[in-house]
Amino acid sequence: MMRRCLVALAALNFAVPALAATPGVDAPPLPQPPRAVVMPPLHEHTLPNGLTLVVAPRSTAPVVTLGVLVRAGPELDPPGRAGTAAMTAGLLSKGAKRGGRAVSATELARQAEALGTSLDAGSGWRSSTVAMTVTTPKLDAAAALLADVVRQPTLAAAELERARAQSLDGLRVTLGDPAQVSVLVARRQYWGDTAYGRLVAPATLKRLTRSDIAAFHAAWYRPERTVLVLAGDIDLARGRALAERLFGNWRVAGQVPVVPAAAKPEPLPEALLLIDMPGSGQSGVMVTAPFVETRSSERRIGQVASTVLGGGYSARLNQEVRIKRGLSYGAFSEVEVHPQAGMLHASTQTNHPTAVQVLDLLRGEIRRLADAPPPADELAARQATLVGSFARRLETTGGLASLVVAQLVAARPLDELARTVDEVMAVTPEQVQSFAKTHWKPDALRGVIAGDLKAAGDTLVPLNGSARRITIDALDLEQPTLAKPAK
Repeated sequence: MMRRCLVALAALNFAVPALAATPGVDAPPLPQPPRAVVMPPLHEHTLPNGLTLVVAPRSTAPVVTLGVLVRAGPELDPPGRAGTAAMTAGLLSKGAKRGGRAVSATELARQAEALGTSLDAGSGWRSSTVAMTVTTPKLDAAAALLADVVRQPTLAAAELERARAQSLDGLRVTLGDPAQVSVLVARRQYWGDTAYGRLVAPATLKRLTRSDIAAFHAAWYRPERTVLVLAGDIDLARGRALAERLFGNWRVAGQVPVVPAAAKPEPLPEALLLIDMPGSGQSGVMVTAPFVETRSSERRIGQVASTVLGGGYSARLNQEVRIKRGLSYGAFSEVEVHPQAGMLHASTQTNHPTAVQVLDLLRGEIRRLADAPPPADELAARQATLVGSFARRLETTGGLASLVVAQLVAARPLDELARTVDEVMAVTPEQVQSFAKTHWKPDALRGVIAGDLKAAGDTLVPLNGSARRITIDALDLEQPTLAKPAK
């Protein structure tokens, strides 16, 4: 055995010189000039029944991504029924009427697999979607499948129970994860008891009935609120023929429901919340700050500012928290944008005794962006991150379709996508500083620490009197104040 190992090591050592790079021969190629990012033309057409068709032709490969967007998401969940939109979207792929008969979830999956794909369904703010990507010869069959699951889902009671059990399991895991708990609590802390602040709790999941799901589908899944997106090897003429054949006769009785006014933040009075999770491995730390609404002229500047702050490994938050101090595996920021307001959130995980230090670092970096404009080279690197991400999404039909859907959900003009790169690159350091100074004032920042507060020790002493504590056992996601009523 030892002899075989020595022989193997000798062979390996002998092979190493042969693998070495030869200068001038095996050197990596020099960087090439930047290539233009080209957005394909986008064609819109509205059917007589109100359904919108968007076609994004791209003939580089015989592949098409089909997506159906229904403009309805969790913001339309009925009072006391948080999770209705998500459950409805999830059940679309779990059974539908096809050819006059009910088809089970298993059979739907087999039919999708026979087309070389799968059905992807989900729900987000102002959107419920179902999508597939197929080769061009399978396009008609895939579109017919999508039309049936959107228009005629069975919403079977047995599938609802299965989905409910899965969601409850997932929520139990979430409520045991300090990082996820900090996300949930920070959302309610910032948005309050509004549509964007209401949270799915075990009690609300248990309360959902098939009637709730069927009523949501009947009310909001209508042609007037639906967009069919086709991206890839298809032109407008074929897209129109497909849409008219499969969706043209779609009619829903009754008037379109009144859409509630878009919510504005109604923050909880406490700027800092501590969630005690005894025995948790680490602490989740999150800071939120205001962001602009979807139609704001500052939206692109804010996007760049957020990316400077926490949009990558070398961005400021990760530099300060992970690279310089080793306090976390990563710290990042993101934004979400809504019709009346938005939210920036910066988050990370760390050891319990360093949670307060990390909280101060997150808040400090947000504020530091307001103190001085970022250096030109730093800004250029972050702009390159945004442009590169945008360009990579354009490389696939699925990425192209997702960009179109996101633009539709934001109610922004589709032709704006073609200006994305120019708008990102036009942002100046001074605009970034001005944005941070205007929107990220110290008294607008809110923080959450979720973890084992006892393990944090004396590090929490400076927060005494300025933070509200809630034990995980007393946390109630349905209550406007997040805490169970006192008995």
